[in-house]
Amino acid sequence: MKSFIITFILSLICVIAYAKPHCQGFNNYDNKVTVVFTDDKVDSQYEVTDVKLITYGKEYSATSVTTTVKDGTAKVILIFPHITQFSNPKVKLRINGKKMTFNVCQ
Repeated sequence: MKSFIITFILSLICVIAYAKPHCQGFNNYDNKVTVVFTDDKVDSQYEVTDVKLITYGKEYSATSVTTTVKDGTAKVILIFPHITQFSNPKVKLRINGKKMTFNVCQ
């Protein structure tokens, strides 16, 4: 029982420490693809690098990454080249050096 409680507490700490981004918006207007996500478990440093949009097995590098942090929440705007067709798009990136992949909301 003691082992279970320790494992549960450590799991909870890991979830809190490594929150995943949450997709807030996705569109392909104005001859570009825009993905907006937030992350509400943020310290003062939030560096987003190596950003790729993946769809139909192809990877597209971000042309712009804008990050703002306010009151412990990061808002990130990713811009990619214009793409007209999508199939289960995902974003692959690094946040503060940690690799992450998340589904793009549609």
